[in-house]
Amino acid sequence: MSKKNEYKNISKQDLVSLDAILETLKDRRKLLWLNFKAGFVRGFAGVFGAAVAILIIGLMVTYLGGIPFIGEFINKIGEAVTTSK
Repeated sequence: MSKKNEYKNISKQDLVSLDAILETLKDRRKLLWLNFKAGFVRGFAGVFGAAVAILIIGLMVTYLGGIPFIGEFINKIGEAVTTSK
């Protein structure tokens, strides 16, 4: 396949997308703002996902009757805190 045929297969939409990417890469403020937003969203999603996972695990442990060794340990800590007051 010749070079001319390769370039004919590139659509205008691909060229516009490439132009937008190059414009973003050239402007440091746009790139910084884009990375800030992406990092914020990833961080928020990670915290939200972890909170949901911990909630589900906690509910499962509660419905299954708790974890014997950890439950006893937490009760001892609670008793120690209340007796120290």
